[in-house]
Amino acid sequence: MPTDQIFRRVVWYGLLLSAVDAVAGRLLHAAPDPSVVLSLGATAWVAYRLAETKATRLAFPAAMTLFIVYIAAFLLWARLLVGWNGSLPWRPRSATWMAVFVISAPIIALIAQFVGSRAGTRAGARAASSE
Repeated sequence: MPTDQIFRRVVWYGLLLSAVDAVAGRLLHAAPDPSVVLSLGATAWVAYRLAETKATRLAFPAAMTLFIVYIAAFLLWARLLVGWNGSLPWRPRSATWMAVFVISAPIIALIAQFVGSRAGTRAGARAASSE
């Protein structure tokens, strides 16, 4: 898959996931914060899948692009949805929480890239040995 198509898809995924997360947080009133599992899981998924398919050099930049688009779009959605269904403006729990959340994204992406590249290597070795 061409590089521009990968990044286009990653941007669309980030926009879609952030919209779903922001609307769900306002609708349910249960979780106004961005979903840690959704954002970091999507970041890891992108890095893993690209590294697994031997696009290792694109895995980390694409994963971080998804995370940055996700966070920026979440902030935009949260701002636009103020007042809808009685929701208030989003405020981070604390500066420490936000710092840990943002710092964990590149770490998660690098770990997923490493695991994905190992999985791709093992799959290739298994395919070669079965022939």
